[in-house]
Amino acid sequence: MPKRPAGLTLILSAMPSEIRLIQAHITNPRPGQLACFPYVAGTLRGRRVITTVTGVGVTNGAMVAALFIEHFKPTEVLVSGTGSRFNPRIRTADTVISVKTIHHAAGSLTDDGMVYRKVRGPLPGQMTHWAYPPDARLLNLAKKSIAGYTAEPVAANGETYVPGVLTGVVTASDLFGVSDAKIADMRKKLDPDIMEMESAAIAQVCTQLRVPHIVFRAGSNRTQSDPGSDYRLLGQKAAWAAARWTVYFVGCLAKAVRT
Repeated sequence: MPKRPAGLTLILSAMPSEIRLIQAHITNPRPGQLACFPYVAGTLRGRRVITTVTGVGVTNGAMVAALFIEHFKPTEVLVSGTGSRFNPRIRTADTVISVKTIHHAAGSLTDDGMVYRKVRGPLPGQMTHWAYPPDARLLNLAKKSIAGYTAEPVAANGETYVPGVLTGVVTASDLFGVSDAKIADMRKKLDPDIMEMESAAIAQVCTQLRVPHIVFRAGSNRTQSDPGSDYRLLGQKAAWAAARWTVYFVGCLAKAVRT
């Protein structure tokens, strides 16, 4: 691939509600369009950024990620958004820094649940995995940055509290809701913290194209078979929490690069 310009961060979110607050912090915003996809470019906390919405699901996430990576040659990719709370330790608006992003529908569905398998990749002799770690440099910076971050209080699920930022496992597929049997199988085999619909595909694209990436997902509703009404109630609180952390992290990234 051609050499990437230094200091350009691509920020991807699935929905406008997840990217809106990030874009509101951009100075000298410049709207543009790549193919049919609108984006906003500018400077965020001292870092040049491109921000765009992928749409929901693994195909949309992969399509937009690949297109924007190939065109803009970013130094790194950040994924910011929401996901259902799979692990009870995650509260609404707690933001998870993914240490592993998993396709939870990759493999064979058997009577005993999923058997996770590698599949044939696009290059001869190459197999692609169902799980992807983030870039080690970005992960280390994110973990170090937690200590200097103070989230805004949130009122959710009958209580008011200051949400946290913590590391965990994120898992994704095109399933918006999942059955109790699927939840039990995922908990046994993957032990995820957050479930959503794009990050595993984006992580795979970034890994294939050798672009450093990291995933930030704030918890919304609990993982369930019919999350519609709960997501509508809690999704925006989670979107704001993830966006605030992402804006803060970009500032930390800009500072780290300068020093």
